Amino acid sequence: MRVAESPDFLQSVIDHPKVRPWIKPDGVEGDIPLSAIFSQGIGLEFETGGFFFHALGDGVYEVHTLFLPGTTDALDCCKAAAHFMFCGTECTRIVTKVPADNIPAWKLTEKMGFRADQVRPAAFIRGGVAHDVKHYSLVMDDWMRDKGPQWFAQQCELFGNASKGARGLHRWAVMYDEYQLLEGQGCPQQAQS
Repeated sequence: MRVAESPDFLQSVIDHPKVRPWIKPDGVEGDIPLSAIFSQGIGLEFETGGFFFHALGDGVYEVHTLFLPGTTDALDCCKAAAHFMFCGTECTRIVTKVPADNIPAWKLTEKMGFRADQVRPAAFIRGGVAHDVKHYSLVMDDWMRDKGPQWFAQQCELFGNASKGARGLHRWAVMYDEYQLLEGQGCPQQAQS
């Protein structure tokens, strides 16, 4: 994985004739220039595609998944990208929208642990057919649940983001009444009643 320095590689994936129809709804003419929003987010590149995380503010990023046909390691790439975003940046929530007819995309989204938030009926027109659009989100706390808050804090530190790791550890301790996690962190434990 590498952080994109320009939109060129991801743009080449967008422009691939077998990818473009899945991205571009009917009635949208011309190019889909990633360069128009590239400075507003983070691009992550892998061998056969990648992701563009568009910053929406307050730690929320909308992810656009862009892979060439025949990619076999998309789930591993998703896991690596989420790891980077949650541990290496100030991202706390990732959101995405997937047309319901793009079955591989929404299955991948659900395998990653994204939660279904809502469905917008008939919101994406492709090939003259109106398709529902599924809205999903993945929250940092849910993502780190399997490995735990201490693992998360260590990973943040490896990315040079120790303050985020400490904040995540503190939030976890407060949310789940696991104040023992804060011992030695300079934070007082909550008194037991």
